[in-house]
Amino acid sequence: MYNDNNENDSQYRYSGSDIPYNNTNNNSTANNNTAFSSAPYDAKKHKKHKGGFAKKAACFVLSAVLFGAIAGSVMVGVNYAGGKIVGSNKSNATGVNISTVSNNISNVAKTDSAITEDTDLSSSSKMDVEAVATAAIPAMVQLNGTTTVKSSSYFGYGQSYEATSSGTGIIVGKSDTELLIVTNAHVVDNIDNLKCVFSDGTSASCSVKGSKSDQDIAVAAVSLSDISSDTASNIAIAELEDSSDIKVGQQVVAIGNALGEGQSVTTGIISAKDRSITVNNVTFTGLLMTDAAINSGNSGGALLNSEGKVIAINFAKTSSDGVEGMAYSIPVSNVKDIIDSLMTKQTRNKVSSDKAAYLGIAAVDITSNYASYYGYPVGILIRTVADDSVADKAGLETYDIIVGFDDQTVTTMSGLTNMLQYYEAGEKVTIDYYHMEGSEYVLKSTEVTLGSKKAS
Repeated sequence: MYNDNNENDSQYRYSGSDIPYNNTNNNSTANNNTAFSSAPYDAKKHKKHKGGFAKKAACFVLSAVLFGAIAGSVMVGVNYAGGKIVGSNKSNATGVNISTVSNNISNVAKTDSAITEDTDLSSSSKMDVEAVATAAIPAMVQLNGTTTVKSSSYFGYGQSYEATSSGTGIIVGKSDTELLIVTNAHVVDNIDNLKCVFSDGTSASCSVKGSKSDQDIAVAAVSLSDISSDTASNIAIAELEDSSDIKVGQQVVAIGNALGEGQSVTTGIISAKDRSITVNNVTFTGLLMTDAAINSGNSGGALLNSEGKVIAINFAKTSSDGVEGMAYSIPVSNVKDIIDSLMTKQTRNKVSSDKAAYLGIAAVDITSNYASYYGYPVGILIRTVADDSVADKAGLETYDIIVGFDDQTVTTMSGLTNMLQYYEAGEKVTIDYYHMEGSEYVLKSTEVTLGSKKAS
């Protein structure tokens, strides 16, 4: 079962993987390094932070979730084969077109006898759940991988074991060489052996282009050369919809890899807008609340309107006793710019350990709770800097707080360490950090040439 060692019990849980969202390093010192837990860091939003005590902010606490039980709402299981694609079934999908969900819905409307000729799915007040599900499921994928979970006993003895992870992704685009997939950052961060399973049951290796942990958004990619034209004819590209005009009471459909057992469908309504919750010491704002059943494995899945367009990305649920029908989704409008930016980033794979980048620091995490209480920026507080290391040569000092790496936000040392596994020694990157000047933290940037642990 999931065990969160944080001092605050969690009221909310991620609806993502079937393993705990490992946060065991939050308040411990870590040596040097990050995985993909970030996206473009906006320096304009963080100019100065005053030191000293600040008024303690009240907040909810979230945690990760293990496999949970399937909750109420309507569940519809549907599989759909999209429109035919030109090309040999034996060849890969490079250079071919892939159907869109809206085209699929149009096709369903033409062939489904239950839908009359005067039915307009885009304007109808009554959602045809089956039509939406049938058209949209081909745009959903299962994201499976492995991670190392560290646990400790009452006496301080620890052990590590490998666990499987399951979440959901949404196919949102295609370049000349890659199929692009949006998901939650916590679904792919710190995950090894990431695989994408398509609606036809085929799978392919998946790489993370980048992620932004403070918004829990990530973009992954599958090489088109790894996708057969057969599979391409059975998948679809979802369309991201402006969610600013969403109405409370509006019907929605949620699709995701519930319990890691394949795509399932639930339906409900928008219960509330502009809600804020805190998960693993990160506060998320502007969220949609829905009563559609969101369960373990649903993280990164789609919340759809009557047109089959993605209006939000599912990521968390209430886990308190006696509470039902309270799940949370990230509105597309809040993260569209982030998604667009991440889609353009270089796709990276882990490099060999002898080539992996190294900074040469030991640090602790400044969580949102600590930041609110003490008036610090959220980020990675440097405790020590190794002599003649990359960090030392770059001018980083004890008590500096790292917040950005290579135009991506970083908030945890474990995230930074994981990220460095995707960069080779010798690459040049920019590090954004806060430095104390007088009684204020001032945002600075420095360009560094990454080193190797062996060289350091």
